[in-house]
Amino acid sequence: MTLPMKCPGQCIYCPTYPSIPQSYTPESPAVLRAKRCGYDAKKQIELRLKVLSEMGHPTDKVELIVMGGTFLAYPEDYQYQFIKDCFDALNSEESSTLEGAKRLNEMANHRCTGLCIETRPDWCQQEEIDRMLEFGTTRVELGVQTLDDEIYRLVRRGHKVEDVVKATRLLKEHGFKVHYHWMPGLPDSTQDKDLELSARLFNDNSFKPDGLKLYPTMVVEGTELEKWYRDGRYHPYPPDEMISLLIDIKSIVPKYVRISRVLRDIPAKFIVGGLKDSLRDVIKQRMERQAMECKCIRCREYGHRARNGWEIGSPHLVRMDYEASGGKEIFLSFEDANETLFGLLRMRIQSKPIISLGKQVEESLALIRELHIYGPEVSLTEQKPEAAQHKGLGKALVREAERIAGDEFQAQQMVVLSGVGAKEYYRSELGYGSQGEYMVKNM
Repeated sequence: MTLPMKCPGQCIYCPTYPSIPQSYTPESPAVLRAKRCGYDAKKQIELRLKVLSEMGHPTDKVELIVMGGTFLAYPEDYQYQFIKDCFDALNSEESSTLEGAKRLNEMANHRCTGLCIETRPDWCQQEEIDRMLEFGTTRVELGVQTLDDEIYRLVRRGHKVEDVVKATRLLKEHGFKVHYHWMPGLPDSTQDKDLELSARLFNDNSFKPDGLKLYPTMVVEGTELEKWYRDGRYHPYPPDEMISLLIDIKSIVPKYVRISRVLRDIPAKFIVGGLKDSLRDVIKQRMERQAMECKCIRCREYGHRARNGWEIGSPHLVRMDYEASGGKEIFLSFEDANETLFGLLRMRIQSKPIISLGKQVEESLALIRELHIYGPEVSLTEQKPEAAQHKGLGKALVREAERIAGDEFQAQQMVVLSGVGAKEYYRSELGYGSQGEYMVKNM
């Protein structure tokens, strides 16, 4: 978590506490950890590694999420130092430059296989894209909230739907995974409108994110929205109606999307209106009673289903193609007959070359944006033949992506935006070489 600094946004629903990063509350778990470390990135990571290790988790493959205000609007020297500190902590030694720290991390004991940055659509232009590539970012979470310019104006969001379209396209063209924060229940919306806009997310080629965090609107103490609520200008949906809406949203989400959250992690004592309690189990039970099913990635993951007692079958290759943001997305997965998900690969085919830091990286049509195998955690040094990670599914997905790119689209090269700590896998196991921030292979 970053130091508390002013955010460029002035959203009426956003928690704003002195000496706390924007959009968080004083007792949010991540805030408490960060405060204990004086918001020092290095100390936070060292503490987290220690705790996770003591809990029995392997810590050699790390996904890192930068939390706080709009990080990309912070002073640039702070951003570079913060990310370098993160890598230095993972490497257990200090490097003189960010580039040096990233190179060291490729073979470190704690490898950063994924780096996620949250930002606003209006703080996600080419300049920010270039910086995120330098940081080693692989996933970007955009605060989209809704797709209605009138609601944006009303809640003082500070950007328009066209900014969401541009940011989404730029991110995908550079190989990032794109997740949206989505807020049903904002002022001037209705349940029907929220459901209609949620459907537009996946019917309109301008959007189609890879993941969603569902954040039903909460009235948090001290916000402008609390004043509206007290004055009767804003009425949250009744809890039962919001839960029904979230069920309807989950039921229309395509198989290529991962819903990673269903409520913001804000302690109930700070919420004066709206939902307060964890919803995932409530929604799951109600969907089961209504014979409805969520097809999102998280609900189908091998690890979750195995833990819940599902009968797991043999994986077979599944392919789904769809158009999005001016390109063709090809979603490859290994699934059993019940659609239990063992692994996935996202490949983008586009006619536009990748431009980074003012230079053309590659003319390649083919770009792998994500490769992920699911199952119990397995450390880099362990071999577990029964684990999904060691059945060769990752290699099989990459080989199939290469075959499709070459045979169907005549691509001469494959480009991968890989986490810094996953570069060695692409190099040693799959024959890729480094080119700028990407891994590239002539086919």
